[in-house]
Amino acid sequence: MGSADEVDILTLFHNSRDRVGPYLDCLARIPRSIRFTVHLLDNGSTDGTADLLGQRIGSLGFPVRFHRSARNHGFAGGMNLLFRQAESDFLFVLNSDAHPEADCLERLIERMTLDPHIGICEARQVPDEHPKMVDSTTGETTWCSGAAALIRREAFEEVGGFDDRLFFMYCEDIDLGWKMWLRGWKCVYVSDALVEHRVGGARSQSEGASSRRLREHYFSFRNSLFIYHRFRRPGESRLLWNFLLKRFASRRYSFRSKALFAIAFVDHIRYIPYLLRTRSAWGDRGHPWIRLEETSLAD
Repeated sequence: MGSADEVDILTLFHNSRDRVGPYLDCLARIPRSIRFTVHLLDNGSTDGTADLLGQRIGSLGFPVRFHRSARNHGFAGGMNLLFRQAESDFLFVLNSDAHPEADCLERLIERMTLDPHIGICEARQVPDEHPKMVDSTTGETTWCSGAAALIRREAFEEVGGFDDRLFFMYCEDIDLGWKMWLRGWKCVYVSDALVEHRVGGARSQSEGASSRRLREHYFSFRNSLFIYHRFRRPGESRLLWNFLLKRFASRRYSFRSKALFAIAFVDHIRYIPYLLRTRSAWGDRGHPWIRLEETSLAD
């Protein structure tokens, strides 16, 4: 096991060859006063991403461990695989399209080491961020985005990591943060740790915008239902009904999207027994920072 002055940086790639260069360039700007090892997982790419990564990592000035998978494990599954390979007490989860400022990681480490009860620290994403409440004094927040977040290994292991049985992509970071709050860990937003990241930004050119949007609609819809079943409190059923009404009755979504919503709704039913079993561990206790109204259920 590593020590608190070491960091493992964990990043997934999937059909994102165009992201390789900018991502590696931004890591080269991290001060060498921070001892870090980069762990990369190619999640079943078919566009040459893995080959390009293999070519580039040999010339880098920092240690890199490169892993390849024949299939796409999604974000939750892929990150769990990398966590098992990492050794440090602090783990920096970073999207392949998120570019931290040179001092971003240093500021996250400084904040986390000030309070041993912090389980996860989130960097401030510019120019786009997920809207949610933040305590202006403590930085405590309802959940931390997985785009650029420093996680304490002890906290991650205590809550069982990402739930890759439920989540392929989207909402897994909300689920992780809320489980941390329920186990006594804090989720903290660090406003002076900056990372350039556009929410819903550019994807691989090999993936069409239309098919990407439909996939996002499917997983965002289904996973929002997972979050509701696991963490809902008495009196919050209206939020679910409003969510369903907006998705199926609004002109904002195409007929094709609504058909996907229907498929996702049917698909989520098979997970309800598992969700009900885990409610005794996670959903039967309230917490002031667990707020369904700050998720896509309220969009």
